[in-house]
Amino acid sequence: MEESPHEWILKRRHEDLSLTVRTSWSLYIQFYTVFLTVSVVGLGWVLTRPADAPIVPRAKHVIAIVFVIQTLLTAITSGAIAFYTMHVARDQEHIEKLLVQSNVDALPSCGPAVPASLAWFAGLVQLCGDACYGRFVALRGFHLLAASRRN
Repeated sequence: MEESPHEWILKRRHEDLSLTVRTSWSLYIQFYTVFLTVSVVGLGWVLTRPADAPIVPRAKHVIAIVFVIQTLLTAITSGAIAFYTMHVARDQEHIEKLLVQSNVDALPSCGPAVPASLAWFAGLVQLCGDACYGRFVALRGFHLLAASRRN
């Protein structure tokens, strides 16, 4: 039995969505790893630096701004990847229903191909973590800025 062009397009679209969401998550994890490494190194440098060590006041502004921007970028990206994964899961479910219109019992009894609830949870937890980390960095950065103005 030869499949119709409509069926072929739906199957291809389903496959492409799966590949795209896997690639997106892979890129997100790589992106986050780089940002996390830079943030931890920078934060370690700021926190372990002796209090009496001289630092250019302008550098403190730049460091605080960079930390805040990094935290915002990772938070936005975490939320975006969660929403995107949920959107892909809905699209795939719709495609699957279209493919088995003639036989609804043919839908698989296993979970979805894209674990959208896991992605949603991971993205939102990361978003909350970034918000807490951002608050810590901002408070620490502003504390450093205030201390530099007193000196």
